Amino acid sequence: MVLRMMNGDTNYSIKKRLLLILFLFMVVFAYGQNKHLTILGIPITGSITTFQQKLLAKNYRLNTRENKSLPIGQREFKGRFSGHECSLRAYYFPDDKIVYKVRVSIDFVYESSADNAYKEIKGNLQRKYKNASIKTGSTDGHESISAMIIDEEDDILGFIDLLVFEGDDTYDNILVIGYTDMDGFTEEEKKHMDDL
Repeated sequence: MVLRMMNGDTNYSIKKRLLLILFLFMVVFAYGQNKHLTILGIPITGSITTFQQKLLAKNYRLNTRENKSLPIGQREFKGRFSGHECSLRAYYFPDDKIVYKVRVSIDFVYESSADNAYKEIKGNLQRKYKNASIKTGSTDGHESISAMIIDEEDDILGFIDLLVFEGDDTYDNILVIGYTDMDGFTEEEKKHMDDL
């Protein structure tokens, strides 16, 4: 009888340990599921090499001529965004090469075309990110927005800025959509603070 109780206690102890280990794995797995802002379905995180491969798979191409003049930590691509030819610039940390920000620029000859594209993209952003906290402003006489993107669990994923401004001689109006991932934003701010 004593032997049976000891075996029972041993089995109970093993089950308890297995449940504890399972719980720890679940906690580690949950923390490993970091949420990131996405563009074109691509998370704004990871190495610039991986990010570039994903863009190339979506028919973007490296803008080799422009990239020669860009500082380290930036890489530019050409492709289509929301039905328009665009330049897409990825920003990454030079030391670990992790992408944290993306900026899309679309050039328009006519102001009305830029304004129509702005309204369309703004409406699409509002439909996609229903929980976003949006602030409206003005840039070069055009409405602009800055949106804090919040998911269904009320986690902040990052920020999206949308604006139109007057360009150079070739194109009069440029629509810009800037995406900044929250983890990247936090890391960028930390690096700036470390400089002070």
